[in-house]
Amino acid sequence: MLPYRTLIQLDRDATVALHIQLCNSFIALITNGTLKPADPLPSSRVLAELIGINRNTVKLGYEELISQGWAEAAERKGVYVLSKLPLRSQIVNVESNLKTPREAFLWTNKFEKALSWDNFQQATLAIDDGFPDVRLAPVDVLMREYRSLSRRYHGKNFLKYSSAKGSEHLRDAISGYLTHSRGLTVTPKNLIITKGSQMGIYLAASLLISPKDNVAVGISNYGSADDTFRHAGANLLRIPVDENGMDVDYLEELLDRKKIKAVYLIPHHHFPTTVTMTMERRLKLLNLAKAHRFAIIEDDYDFDFHYDNKPYLPLASIDHHHNVIYIGSISKTFAPALRIGFMAGPPAFIDAAASLREMIDKQGDTLLEEAFAVLFDDGEMDRHFRKSLKIYRQRRNLFCEILKTDFRQAIEFKNPEGGLGIWTSFEQQINLIQMSQDAFKAGLYIGDGKFYKNESFDHNALRMGFASLEENEIVKALGILKNILN
Repeated sequence: MLPYRTLIQLDRDATVALHIQLCNSFIALITNGTLKPADPLPSSRVLAELIGINRNTVKLGYEELISQGWAEAAERKGVYVLSKLPLRSQIVNVESNLKTPREAFLWTNKFEKALSWDNFQQATLAIDDGFPDVRLAPVDVLMREYRSLSRRYHGKNFLKYSSAKGSEHLRDAISGYLTHSRGLTVTPKNLIITKGSQMGIYLAASLLISPKDNVAVGISNYGSADDTFRHAGANLLRIPVDENGMDVDYLEELLDRKKIKAVYLIPHHHFPTTVTMTMERRLKLLNLAKAHRFAIIEDDYDFDFHYDNKPYLPLASIDHHHNVIYIGSISKTFAPALRIGFMAGPPAFIDAAASLREMIDKQGDTLLEEAFAVLFDDGEMDRHFRKSLKIYRQRRNLFCEILKTDFRQAIEFKNPEGGLGIWTSFEQQINLIQMSQDAFKAGLYIGDGKFYKNESFDHNALRMGFASLEENEIVKALGILKNILN
């Protein structure tokens, strides 16, 4: 007889009934090959004594085992492992001594070179990539509306399936917000709510791009967008980016030689360098899009934060030929973990995006979307943006002042007109990877610059986010960095 006393361990404090635990234990012994087809099981009396439980519990466990098809009872003989069960294959693992054993099944990893975001939930002091300060967000007001909606009778409807485009209430609120803040005339039919701007990029790329299509992107660019376009099968064509944004003259020359399916850009605060595209280049880009019939994917993730003067209107606001797919995010202005973004485009395109979205994510969190809509309706979002803008301007000024005085030998930068981060170029002798490691040991998270590099762009530079740090934290964080660099 097998040593059941040690093989079967039951937890009397568990929420799972003892007879179910016993049944599961026998299933594990059968599936791992310890018990084989037609093997006899101990009598209920013997097993009860061995493992110290009631005999009736054993009987219930055996009944469950039989009902699930793992065992069978023979009259006056006892209970046996089902004889019809196939023998568990006993394959000798000839690869057990190999350094890299083969996987159990074949699959393709297309994301080996993709860089993921760090876990900022565990960082106590961080110079991040340029994120909002979640402590400023009116989360309590949002959660109050969320709970209020969930309690109301009509709010129960929001727990059912709804449109993959997202809450019509929120789409209506965002369309109104885009109209008065950016001069962008859209209706709920032109909008789909996404889980952040990244989902919008994915949906747009999947609908636009076929394998080997050319997509124009900046030489420096948002790495996750590059990965998304490559995943869709695109061939990336790198366009220079200078202090005036993407070089549209270079793009025009390229269009004489190559057919381009789409152009992706961040004209407001280019990622990662934060430069803003001039109006002259914007208008020329729109003319090229009309003439060559390519789509413009405009990523406008942080339009709401501009400090020194009024921001340029988005390309989508001055596009009269419907070439622009406009992507934005509330996550980057409210709180990154609350995944609410949007994509605007022609109604038929948005309908197709909704159909695609249903394949990977049936819909968003309707209750959360409805709660956000209430915040827009009540003016809470406008108040949050105004309050945050004032605070972030002060933090930007302090951050830049310290960089000028304490890091003038090590870092070059320009005061950003907007956004939540500063593009900083470090002296070549500074090893950013080592700097990042040393800072982490000293209690400060700061990136190592890998995320901004690609096959055409390899600067010794970082985006340094200032918005998520209070002023005393800015002083502390840059103090640590100064000590490390010294």
